[in-house]
Amino acid sequence: MAEIKVDKDSKLIKVMAAQVRNERVDSDKVEEAANIVNELAQDMSPQHQHEIGQIIAFTVNELQQNSLNFIETFADVRNVALGDRPMYRMKTAGIKAFIQATGATTARSYVTDRQFSINTFEIASRPAINIWDLRMGRINMPDLIRDANKEFTMLKLKYVEQVLHNAIVNYTSPFYGTGTGIVKATLDAQLQYFKRLGNVSLVGDAAAVEGLFNLAGAPVNVNSVQYSGSMIDEKNNNGYLGRYNGASVVSMVNAYEDGKTTPILNPDWIYIISAGVSNDQKNLKVLNEGGTYSMTQQTIDDHTFETELTQRFGAAFVVGSVPTLGAYELN
Repeated sequence: MAEIKVDKDSKLIKVMAAQVRNERVDSDKVEEAANIVNELAQDMSPQHQHEIGQIIAFTVNELQQNSLNFIETFADVRNVALGDRPMYRMKTAGIKAFIQATGATTARSYVTDRQFSINTFEIASRPAINIWDLRMGRINMPDLIRDANKEFTMLKLKYVEQVLHNAIVNYTSPFYGTGTGIVKATLDAQLQYFKRLGNVSLVGDAAAVEGLFNLAGAPVNVNSVQYSGSMIDEKNNNGYLGRYNGASVVSMVNAYEDGKTTPILNPDWIYIISAGVSNDQKNLKVLNEGGTYSMTQQTIDDHTFETELTQRFGAAFVVGSVPTLGAYELN
């Protein structure tokens, strides 16, 4: 067979990734990619096993580059090479000014930053394929890669969410609020604090942000709320209001766990995000260390071909003096 070159920037990986994303791909390119995998599978030499493993790993890695994009709104997300340990900085004190008598000695402002690094751990998956199914073209490689990418993304998001929740519940208002449903007085008090810092966004699951509609408008009496025609149209078109009490509202993408009706991310949280916060000031730090790596093997006893996929990942919640984001939890 002709020599096949597999690397992370090859056309084959781009085509595979486009298929997984359900993008439009020319049929001849799809066929060419499938033929390459099929040709490698006909002779499962160690080199061809390695190349099939690389196709899976490189495509998952390509997809993972943008898998956490939406949390960059409130998290400092970094991608580094394997073995790198970037130093993060969190401001803990600043310069102060004083009114004083002429000639008086000015008190010092000690400018200090907290520096730290994040430890990573491994996320791993080990798909096993029957060699005969692979040789006969019964394995849909884009589907396999789609499942692997989804599992990696789900674990990352759930871990990041848990780190955030475990930290923020230790605070009180305005940084953390809770109530049965959305309690307008509680959420509005939180918003008032964050609006003094600049533009604010409310980010949450569709079910959570939809509930903001019931708080909007001018109260007519205890049991009803008045809405303008444009507000009703916006709710019908989008499922939620795009703004609430001076803050923009964003419905985050929240898929279901595989084979279940349980959302990946907790649908009962609304995050209060200050738009003007720099990466250094963001409390939530997320680190992707290195790319996706693969190891492969064949098992003679049951004719399986296995590929182990691994990534190194970490997250931490760090605060200088007070948090730069808030959250409201619906009970």
